[in-house]
Amino acid sequence: MQKKLPDLKFLADEGFSFEITSFLREMGYDVKWIGDSTPGISDRDVYKIAQGESRVILTDDKDFGELAVRFGLKTIGVVLLRINPKEKELRKQRVFELLERFSEALKMHMVVIDSEKFRFRKL
Repeated sequence: MQKKLPDLKFLADEGFSFEITSFLREMGYDVKWIGDSTPGISDRDVYKIAQGESRVILTDDKDFGELAVRFGLKTIGVVLLRINPKEKELRKQRVFELLERFSEALKMHMVVIDSEKFRFRKL
């Protein structure tokens, strides 16, 4: 019996790992990648799409955290991956672990993933 996925949809920023995006799709998650649909758009436009489609933003770009926290742009959630892109397996493992352990807590939070912990901040 396959595990039921939480009611989460994701919007991966253009710079976010396509490998992780593909991995999440293979796991059954609804993931839209900006590089497929609207490459080159601004971070604010990414927020507009995420808000309009109720998607959690996946990114490596700290600017998204600043837009959410400092400028209060509305979105359902932001996941900021702060692990060196050269550490591909660790990055994939930590995203998988976040979804396995905390998927229900992603909405209305900014989550920073590093190699050791997950930090949640209410949006």
